[in-house]
Amino acid sequence: MHAPSEHEQLLAAAQAGDREALDRIVRMYHERVYRFGLRVCRDTVDTEDAVQEAFVALSRSVTRFRGDASLATWLFSVVRNACYRLLRRALGRRRSLAQAELLAVDDHAQAELTAEDAFNRARILREVQSAIADLEPSYREVVLLRDLEGLSGPEVAARLGISLESMKARLHRARSILRVRLVHLAPTETAD
Repeated sequence: MHAPSEHEQLLAAAQAGDREALDRIVRMYHERVYRFGLRVCRDTVDTEDAVQEAFVALSRSVTRFRGDASLATWLFSVVRNACYRLLRRALGRRRSLAQAELLAVDDHAQAELTAEDAFNRARILREVQSAIADLEPSYREVVLLRDLEGLSGPEVAARLGISLESMKARLHRARSILRVRLVHLAPTETAD
């Protein structure tokens, strides 16, 4: 049997209700958790929100922490999930702006659109949005970051905390799925 480390002693004290021990744990892990969050969120405001969420979660559930993983691993997981949630929320807002931009055309071009063209454009946009929304979350995130946000491959990989090779594989798979689901939207060539 080994002697409990300082971390284990602090955790045990925090689980017993010692607020000072919990404060010391927060101070002990804050910098590491913040650096990790910054790598995932890539935005200081989102990182601060995610880190705060992690430490609030710790204070609320420290008595139930079983130690299946290390405390650092658990905190990193909470921060990563918070960053992804904030990213999805931000992408939703940006996606709404992108949709508005796709639908908005200048007055001259709009005058040339027939009602049928406008209807078809809206239908295609809805089908593309639906196909993207139906993707598995890991595929959807890669497509949104790479194709909608226009981030580079290394930026997407860093944002998601995966290797560049994994990002490329996910993107290829996601695009393949979308291609199959949306093949009916491709213009057909007619023989004259």
